[in-house]
Amino acid sequence: MSVIAISRGSLRAATKLAEGLSSKLQSAVISREQVLEAAERYGIGETGLELRHIMAQHPPGFWENYADARKHYLACFKAALFDFVLEGPCIYHGNLAHILLSDVPFVLRVRVNAPMENRLEAMMAELGVSRHDAVRRIEAIDKERKRWTEFLYDVDVMNPVQFDVVLNLSRMTIQDGVEMVASAVNKDQFRRTGESLKAVRDVRLATVAETLLMRHPDTYGLDLGVTANSAKGSLAVAGRFPAGDAKVIESQIRTALSGFREIEHVETRIEIG
Repeated sequence: MSVIAISRGSLRAATKLAEGLSSKLQSAVISREQVLEAAERYGIGETGLELRHIMAQHPPGFWENYADARKHYLACFKAALFDFVLEGPCIYHGNLAHILLSDVPFVLRVRVNAPMENRLEAMMAELGVSRHDAVRRIEAIDKERKRWTEFLYDVDVMNPVQFDVVLNLSRMTIQDGVEMVASAVNKDQFRRTGESLKAVRDVRLATVAETLLMRHPDTYGLDLGVTANSAKGSLAVAGRFPAGDAKVIESQIRTALSGFREIEHVETRIEIG
């Protein structure tokens, strides 16, 4: 079995779907919290963005100056998530699941939409709050989620063309969704192959290299393109800058990557002007 990415319109519905699929398919369920914890080894704590509620502490314009921190955060999170993917079949659920795993050829991208009434009933039962309070809480959650996703990706992350399966829980049960997704993920296009696994290893290797470049003071924030060949243990790093010394920048890149034991060869191509 491959990888299932569940993008949630409702946290509770996505969690129940993931749990149902885990039971049926015997696959591990990976949460955002688990990935964040694993991403500490890549330096995600250094970005200052590991806690989503910080979005509410500053006006939206404040974060426009933090493009480099956003890039660093995403590289760390993605590297950790790909580590889980390479361990074996898994189910990841989160707001950006389908985008974070878009480089995985064998991922099945699922969107879960739950009616507002269902969400209200679940929250009122779980927290013992009034309907009015439940509405306010859900609106606040949705607003924060929207700001966070727009900050990380300047795209419409809810566009249905980005998903392979969209589940409308106003017309089906969670168990119906489990059966539908389980059937879809067993199709040939979602199976792991030697070629598709190499593609994932290549992306993961390049992403880990990006985290190292972002952690080094001389290369932090440089606009660099990184590709990798995991079979050869090689990296290619390229960039173009209006001014500077190409040899100095190339030396800084090699220094930032010098401790990367999974890589045997680094090729740099820096152009000035």
